[in-house]
Formats: sequence, C-alpha cells, structure tokens
Amino acid sequence: MVMIDGRLNPLEVLLVTEHYKARGIEEYELMPGNDCIWSWRGSSNRPINEYFIFREGRLVDIQID
Repeated sequence: MVMIDGRLNPLEVLLVTEHYKARGIEEYELMPGNDCIWSWRGSSNRPINEYFIFREGRLVDIQID
C-alpha cells in the first residue's frame, strides 16, 4: 500500500515513486519533511526512514535513517 500526502510536489513524488518502483518496493508512505520528502517503509519494529532532497526540481540526495 502506498500513502502519499497531498501537500507534496507531484513531480517530486513521481521521481520518488520511480525510484522505489525500480527497486521493487511497493509499500511506503510519503510525507512532507524539512525541505524534503520523508519516506517511511519497512516493518513497524524495523522501520526505514528515507529523506529525498530536491533542489530546483532535481533529486540531489537520499539520506537513509
């Protein structure tokens, strides 16, 4: 299941979803972060947080927590 917050930039969301699709990841949540798209995925006891950082419409970094 994919959950996407409606306040996110649609182009940035497309880039993140393509990133996950290429890796076979089908379950995640996307939310606004601090100047990024924050993604939460994985199990509740071992969650993976990823921060997709964009500048001028381009994905420039992915930080994993």
